[in-house]
Amino acid sequence: MNFTKNRTVSLKKMMAIAGLIWFVYLIFHLFSVLTFHSGEAAFTGFNVWLQSSVFYPILLGLLLLTLSFHVVTAISRQLSNNISSGDRYKKPYPKAVPRIIAWSGASIILIFIVIHSYQMLSVDAVDLYAEVERIFRSPIMWAIYGLGMLAISTHLHHGLTNVLQTLGISSKQRTGLAFVIVALIMAGFISIPIGVLYA
Repeated sequence: MNFTKNRTVSLKKMMAIAGLIWFVYLIFHLFSVLTFHSGEAAFTGFNVWLQSSVFYPILLGLLLLTLSFHVVTAISRQLSNNISSGDRYKKPYPKAVPRIIAWSGASIILIFIVIHSYQMLSVDAVDLYAEVERIFRSPIMWAIYGLGMLAISTHLHHGLTNVLQTLGISSKQRTGLAFVIVALIMAGFISIPIGVLYA
């Protein structure tokens, strides 16, 4: 029993670390895409530097590894809970959110990451500025991007709220602080398609 409990706690901590790595990358990615507003030369220059950096393949490998771990662990834990007995396994996850909605959101995030990664990685850095403009002139891509951002913001708010709770911040404060952080991040990302639309 203690072994199972300790293993569960360890997996939760490792999932949190994986989530933290993706959060740090999300901030880095935000600042990198915001160079789009500085013009083609700045945006292209940064992405050419990034893709030619020795750390780029390491970064991609780390993101793939942590994402895979996060997804596989979440699924395996949920399946394990489903086949376990006892009422304590029947509560919704996350709190106050139906399981179908929580997992639909997680599925949308994963699909969005795959689509977005394919779009960015399949284009040479020199042509990336024009590709971003082309992508966001499509109404379909606006819908996909908007849905992806909505799902990510919900998941991110849930994760940040848990982190702030661990730091001892009160319920009202952590909910508001998490909302402000997520809103600022999402505003930065949304500014890119808006910038393309009104360019």
